[in-house]
Amino acid sequence: MIRTVLALLPEGSRRTVTAHLALTVLSVIARALSAVLLVPLLGALFGPDPASAWPWAGGVVLATVIGWVVDHHIAGIGFELGFGVLDHSQHDIADRLTRTRLTWFTAENTARARQAIGATGPDLVGLIVYLVTPLLSAVLLPIAIALALLTVSWELTVVALAGVPLMLGAYVLSGALGRRADRAAAQANSDLTERIVEFARTQHTLRAARRVAPERSHVGAALERQHGATLRMLGMQVPGHLLFGVAGQLALLMLAGTTVVLAVDGTLSAPEAVALIVVGVRYLEPITMLGELSAGVEASTGVLRCLRDVLASPTDPLGPVHLEPTAPPRLTLRNATFRYGPDGPPVVQNLDLDFAPGTTTAIVGPSGSGKSTVLALLAGLHHPVQGSVLVDGVDAETLDGESRQRLTSMVFQHPYLFDGSLEENILVGDPDAPDARLHAAASMARVDEFAAQLPDGWRAAVGEGGAMLSGGQRQRVSIARALLKPAPVLLVDEATSALDTENEAAITAALAEDPRARTRVIVAHRLASIRAADRVVFLENGQVVEDGGVEQLLEAGGRFSEFWSQQDASTGWRLRAVEAV
Repeated sequence: MIRTVLALLPEGSRRTVTAHLALTVLSVIARALSAVLLVPLLGALFGPDPASAWPWAGGVVLATVIGWVVDHHIAGIGFELGFGVLDHSQHDIADRLTRTRLTWFTAENTARARQAIGATGPDLVGLIVYLVTPLLSAVLLPIAIALALLTVSWELTVVALAGVPLMLGAYVLSGALGRRADRAAAQANSDLTERIVEFARTQHTLRAARRVAPERSHVGAALERQHGATLRMLGMQVPGHLLFGVAGQLALLMLAGTTVVLAVDGTLSAPEAVALIVVGVRYLEPITMLGELSAGVEASTGVLRCLRDVLASPTDPLGPVHLEPTAPPRLTLRNATFRYGPDGPPVVQNLDLDFAPGTTTAIVGPSGSGKSTVLALLAGLHHPVQGSVLVDGVDAETLDGESRQRLTSMVFQHPYLFDGSLEENILVGDPDAPDARLHAAASMARVDEFAAQLPDGWRAAVGEGGAMLSGGQRQRVSIARALLKPAPVLLVDEATSALDTENEAAITAALAEDPRARTRVIVAHRLASIRAADRVVFLENGQVVEDGGVEQLLEAGGRFSEFWSQQDASTGWRLRAVEAV
């Protein structure tokens, strides 16, 4: 845990960490002395000359005051380091997630990222003061007391030092017994959280399917797993606590027994023996506190593990090349192969495609043929595991982050709108765009038609994920957002899938009539979108089956011609009443 905390600290914190460690050691020494000085203090107080106890009493007071002062400074340094952990981890997490490869975001890793982001500020700020510092003190104080006892009796030092590994070993072993169950419980809790969120978001679907009762859904199964994992965790913790308690009592008995033996043979006086009983309690106290900290240690370790996993997630490569195309660029896929996951089958393999500057290419093919993957490769959302993506002959992996962000604008098949106003969601494409450009893009995407009907117009809230708009309205907003961004490449993934025929034709015309010169690549199933293309590429199983103009491919009578005939026939389907016989 401490290694992970150190990794989360900002650069330049080494001196502060060293100061914190040095003061912690000084605090431990002061507390050890204040405890062990009780032995000569009581010996002198009940001896023939009670006045000789004053120097020892002064030593106890001095050590106690030094401990208080040092602890005050330790707390200040601890909070400084805690704020450093908070600031550094939050910024690093936010920056890392913007560069993490999308293939990393599995269900499990997404849950980890959510836990890392959800780590609260007070927990991270207080991590050093309320956990790390007490943890260090709990380990070091028994050792310091054992060494300080050397001034009283070497036998006591040996016994006290022998008790330290005994108790720490029991602590580690008890933690090991319950750690696996703790992780299972944490995983079950995380799964339950994900399922509850899913259960809340899909209420309309569940109610329509008559699956509202939690016990009949995935939530019910997650609740059962969480209940079972919690019981196993508690069952594993009981023997660990018993073992730890027995080890502590055994160490105390060893120390007390040695004290009695030394008192009986006259090495120690009765007052000194009584004082050593108090010292034994102080010796055992930090180890007991260590047991009380175990739950916090495990919880914090889980949070830190999530932070570490996110910060260690694989990132997309960034290069030094800055590229600002003044005209629509040429895009090239050269021998590109891509798969989701290291062991997954290739979605596209050894693919060679060239997209001429300023042209519109429609990519067509059956589901799973790799159409959306091609767009993701061109957009830089994914990177080929073999081969390359070229922009005007420059390898996209050598471009810097700013060049990549400015290069492409994309319309997704399932767009996501942020919880804000209609206007704010369109301005995501270009936050600095003037009103004239904003409304021009909105007009082309036919957003102005329904914006005028909303009570608050352009300032109408769209809800989380655009929940307050229809599917077609969300798609139009995303198209307006893409048209507003002054990118030289426009990538469109089934932009009209959620629109009716009339709006589909209007949007298709808007995309074709966009005044900005761009290289356009469109994934499409509908004929209206395909007709406006200069070129059609038919993909199947990640390979190019046909490539050419619309009329050329229709005359060839191949896979595209078959696809066109099926789509053309489906547009003429009509429902009619059937007379009863």
